[in-house]
Amino acid sequence: MPDQDPPDDPPEPSSSVRDIAAAGESGSVDVRFTDPEGQKPPTGAVEPPRRKRARTIPAAIALKVSEKVVHTADAIGDKVVKAGDSLTIRVGESLSHLPVVPRTRRGRVMARSVILSFLLVFSWIAVIVGLQLRHARPPDFRPLAEGILVSLRDGRASDVYKQASIRFQEVVLEDTFVAQMADMNRTLGPFQEISAVLETEINRGPGGRTGRVDARLEYANGSTKGSMAFRWEGGRWKMLGIFIDVPKDVAPATQQQREDRVKGPEEELRAAAQHILELSARNESEAIWNQAALGFQQSIALPNFKAIETDRRKVLGPFRRVLHVTSARQNPSRTGASLQLLIEFEKATITGSFEFTKIDDAWKLTFFKLVLPLPRVPE
Repeated sequence: MPDQDPPDDPPEPSSSVRDIAAAGESGSVDVRFTDPEGQKPPTGAVEPPRRKRARTIPAAIALKVSEKVVHTADAIGDKVVKAGDSLTIRVGESLSHLPVVPRTRRGRVMARSVILSFLLVFSWIAVIVGLQLRHARPPDFRPLAEGILVSLRDGRASDVYKQASIRFQEVVLEDTFVAQMADMNRTLGPFQEISAVLETEINRGPGGRTGRVDARLEYANGSTKGSMAFRWEGGRWKMLGIFIDVPKDVAPATQQQREDRVKGPEEELRAAAQHILELSARNESEAIWNQAALGFQQSIALPNFKAIETDRRKVLGPFRRVLHVTSARQNPSRTGASLQLLIEFEKATITGSFEFTKIDDAWKLTFFKLVLPLPRVPE
């Protein structure tokens, strides 16, 4: 039988796989299609030498392989898409909580205003913190205060007064200060130490640079609180004031003890008042004014005092005697005292009030008042 050509390929495209193993590794398939028309070369044309056909794989097998590859790719794509969708959702949820600048002009202005406000607040905080860090720490008044209290304990109150501020000396007399500190030592006992500094502050004002220290003090009779003020004078701190609190358990507890503590020297005060009334009866008002304390002289001028004394003599008449001492009291420091009397004049019997301060061991008049009788109603 003559050689016959192999049968034509079916109309469906056929594919061949060059290397199935290589396709499985790389995921690609090399497909070769035959002539769909199955036409032969034209007559007279030289037919090229035939090549040996490559081994072909049936079309059904090629289609199945193609379908598997497509399904695998689709599955991988679906997983990637799902993973991308979930990631997008999570990122979207996180970004939804971030502030969004409004797109309107009003919204942009408000956003800028908020940002500017925060910047201003933070700037002020930074400035304040910086100033506080640069501010100098207040001086340590503890050694100075402790030295003053030791001097007061040892009976050197006069030296403390002389070294105090000029402002302090202008408002407090030396004798008054010495007597007050002596009474404090009798009440609290000897000073021991400053157990703790509670507060320290520095102030600047019209009166100059001043400072204050609050501390807990230990005395022989108990602990208490005290405060001491200072003023910067002559290149150093000088005492401007002192305050010591007396605890209730140290102060006199019974009524009789409190009365004895403020009981004044009745006879001394009565004699001082008697002398003033006798000078007034002799019309020596100028002598009363000259012998009085500085505070009395500053409270009333001499001409005014003479005029008041003249009016009193017209209403009361001459002084006769002191009938009774109603009250005689003095402060705990024994530097000031008050006296109330029942006084007999020629025309009336009235009550009188006197106040004294002790200067150079003598009682000086600081206040003088006579209660004049009310005028009678005409019949």
